[in-house]
Amino acid sequence: MDTGDAYYSGDPFDFQKTVPAGRYTAIVRDMEVNKDVQFGQYIADVFKPEYEIDAKEHPEYIDCFVRDNGIFRYKQSQGFVYEQKKNWGFAKFVSIMRVIDGGVKGKQLPFLHLSDIKDVTVLIDVFKKKFVNDLDSEIHYPVARTIQFVKEAPVPF
Repeated sequence: MDTGDAYYSGDPFDFQKTVPAGRYTAIVRDMEVNKDVQFGQYIADVFKPEYEIDAKEHPEYIDCFVRDNGIFRYKQSQGFVYEQKKNWGFAKFVSIMRVIDGGVKGKQLPFLHLSDIKDVTVLIDVFKKKFVNDLDSEIHYPVARTIQFVKEAPVPF
């Protein structure tokens, strides 16, 4: 069995650089997408934008990133329960990010792509997510939630 090569050549203390709880200006840089995630009787696509803390506004957190806690787009699928009201968080996010012109009320909620939100500047709230893992160790790390649109992505030319 070939297990493949695995390396880590970075600073062993980089993982300790975390952003404390608070409100920050940040830029959307990337996004993790998990499709068809099951939550009990429900199924959803889960989007987790990654925000880079704005170094101009917060120079003490240069090169620091925080991932969103998760934006859920619940959907209709055979064998699963669907309640459109569960999409309030997704609707709020795409409205804040101006993904749909004229708001989302009464409209089909789009699938979110990184190109829809990449390099947009937003205001985020950072908080600590805490839980106890299977080994009874307490795990905690920062997560973010977008609260306000600040500025569109710069034009690339």
